[in-house]
Amino acid sequence: MPPARLSVVIITLDEESALPRCLQSVDFADQVVVVDSGSQDATCQVAREHGARVLTRPMRGFGEQKQFAVDQADGDWILSLDADEWLSEPLQQNLRQLLEMPLDSRELQDGYLIWRRNIYLGRPMRFCGWYQPIVRLFRSGQGRFNDKLVHEEIEVQGKVGTLPGDLMHNPYRDLSHHLEKIRRYMVLDARELHRRGRRVRGWQAPIHLLGRPAYKLAEKYLVQQGIREGMHGFVLSVMAALGVFLIHAECWRLEAEGELRAKTQKRKAVKEQKGF
Repeated sequence: MPPARLSVVIITLDEESALPRCLQSVDFADQVVVVDSGSQDATCQVAREHGARVLTRPMRGFGEQKQFAVDQADGDWILSLDADEWLSEPLQQNLRQLLEMPLDSRELQDGYLIWRRNIYLGRPMRFCGWYQPIVRLFRSGQGRFNDKLVHEEIEVQGKVGTLPGDLMHNPYRDLSHHLEKIRRYMVLDARELHRRGRRVRGWQAPIHLLGRPAYKLAEKYLVQQGIREGMHGFVLSVMAALGVFLIHAECWRLEAEGELRAKTQKRKAVKEQKGF
């Protein structure tokens, strides 16, 4: 019996420097689908040079974009990766072994958690909440992304196991890149929270703008033991707190903008009723 077919799906935006390592780590895949949201660099060219099928599509949210990529895949197994991730050697070996197993084997699960080891400013992190298992591999038809604008997740219908080996992740080239990503994700995070009813007005504003960032700093540095990572853990914890503050500041702006728009429409309606 031939090995099961593996499809790898990746969404990209200006990832020409990170993408080659990602693609090289899955060079045994039967299909690679790259969905690009408008890169200005050579991302699409790099993907094609590695044999990937490249599609271009505006991104309205991470969950929707990644599900679109999944819908283009035709393998028996789907592996979702970010462009700045790559499979460690042990993970590659274990994935190859899984693909050799018959699809009707009782040992196989419908989806698999994979431990992701994040690297921050050159340091592989064990603490700060940066070494966690996430679902990234699932049988075709048994999993799909939710529709979150950001921090999307794969929801698996069936049993979920754990595939040994680390998924490596280097999300930030430097502090400037980290700040750039905070700014980019801030808008989507704020829109998601606003959509879910988060309010940052009146007496609630100090709780969200001061309390939540302080809690995030304590959570990362103390509860999740970022202190054990030295200055890397401290800097990462502070940046996480900054991100929480900016997200809620953007929520506040969205609410204020919405209230102003509502007042303007109300005044306009009153004038129309009075015949002005």
